[in-house]
Amino acid sequence: IAAPHLLDDPNSASWVSSYVARYKKQPSDYCITAYDAVLVIADALGRLVKSGGPITRAAMRDAIEATKIDTLQGTVSFDKNGDLTSRIISVFQIKRDTTFPPDDMAHQFKYVGVAPQEV
Repeated sequence: IAAPHLLDDPNSASWVSSYVARYKKQPSDYCITAYDAVLVIADALGRLVKSGGPITRAAMRDAIEATKIDTLQGTVSFDKNGDLTSRIISVFQIKRDTTFPPDDMAHQFKYVGVAPQEV
């Protein structure tokens, strides 16, 4: 997946527990990236409102690209092209366990590690 694997991270345990309590199922790592994306949008919008400037598509884009915020994934920020500065790819091995549903990520996917990154 194009995200860090955080479901087993002790720093995410409280968030995962809250998610399970609310939705009655385990989240995927992309649930964390979606949650963090909302944090980025809310932060950018908050800065725009506070500045008193217009809230336009271009202003939101610029505010999002200027973001540097701590999230469950760590610090989220963007480079000059608007791409995330963190480029973590998590690698999983899929092994079918017939005692669990096919879409049960906790039992069907085994985390292998982070893909190698070029410097």
